[in-house]
Amino acid sequence: MAKDSRHSAHPVCRAVAKSRKKTTSACGEQLWKMSDAEVAETLLEATRLRAQVEALELRLAAEADRRATGDEVGATDTASWWSHQTRQDRPAAKRRMRLAASLDRHAPTAAALAHGAISVDHAKVITECVDRLPDDLEDPTIPERAEKHLLHEALDLDPKALAFLAKHVLSVVAPEIGDERDARALEREEREARANAWLTMSPDGKGSYRGKFTIPTLHGEMLKKMLLAFAAPKHQASTRDGDAEQEQVERRPSPERMGDAFCELLERLPADKLPKLGGLNASIVVLIDYTSLKSDIGRATLEDGQPISASLARRMACEVGLIPAVLGSRSELLDLGRATRLFSGAQRRGLVITQRECTAVGCDWPAHLCHAHHDDNWLHGGRSDLKNARLLCPRHHARIHDPRFETTIHPDNQVTFHMRT
Repeated sequence: MAKDSRHSAHPVCRAVAKSRKKTTSACGEQLWKMSDAEVAETLLEATRLRAQVEALELRLAAEADRRATGDEVGATDTASWWSHQTRQDRPAAKRRMRLAASLDRHAPTAAALAHGAISVDHAKVITECVDRLPDDLEDPTIPERAEKHLLHEALDLDPKALAFLAKHVLSVVAPEIGDERDARALEREEREARANAWLTMSPDGKGSYRGKFTIPTLHGEMLKKMLLAFAAPKHQASTRDGDAEQEQVERRPSPERMGDAFCELLERLPADKLPKLGGLNASIVVLIDYTSLKSDIGRATLEDGQPISASLARRMACEVGLIPAVLGSRSELLDLGRATRLFSGAQRRGLVITQRECTAVGCDWPAHLCHAHHDDNWLHGGRSDLKNARLLCPRHHARIHDPRFETTIHPDNQVTFHMRT
């Protein structure tokens, strides 16, 4: 049981104990009795209070570190002892301990945090920025001026915006040297980011790949814009299974939607524009026997032996640089698809003009984000002519190749789907 500090001689001990007792009591009060104005104002005050409590916590952490608290129980260091005693994440405790030590060297930032004027995140940005300043500055007042400038800006900016500003603080407080140094620092940062870029990926054995990556800011922004081009368009009238049920897409794409967009991006990469692999375009070859090709069920095999469904192979053959290798009963090669089966750019433009959007009933997905689908399957002899083409959004393109559904083409060229019974 924790020691009762309410009767301790030191005012910090008494203040902490009394604050905990009063806060515990306040948490049990009925908030509905408060007026709207009281709720709003108290929320802001509670946020400032949290900053002040964290300021005290960090001061105590720095003092505990100076006294090597935890040595008596054999802790590796004070941060490890702190994380164990409070059941917090150890790396997080170490980061907070580093911030505590940094605040010891930056009294103005520590004071602003103690008054609740800034948050811990603001304080982290400011102290890290000032600590990163070069050691060979001719004017010894530059770090002090940089800290003062960032503290002033922190009153109006969130931590993310403040971090952007902090990267160029020398250009503001010492423009005579800052512009050149900022340019050199930015070039060095970009070189290091490109040199340190990495990616890992591996199959999980459950039909998916998992991976992680770190890439430079520019390439990260490029990837984000590409994914948002697929994930961000509003699609508020998509009909599910022929019913009137409608789907509302959230304003900010969810991780699942961004993942779907990533798959869409990979499917649309032009294989003939990529570097050659083994003398060939970086296309996926899918092996499928003639029986599976003609039936609603079955499976195909990727060139490395991994299986995919026949319906997925047929859908992909409509749109992307996937080469279907059709095999006979004795595994002899009957037909090797050609990239010319894809609709040309002029044909795509014609479809955009004539069909305007996804041709599934109730879907308003825009034409420029739709796939061009062969009504008469190209693998079954269908031609890449406009009269054999229709626009389908990625979801309905997958649906039209799903053997669980029947497709009806109506006189107005719209299609509906019905679950097979």
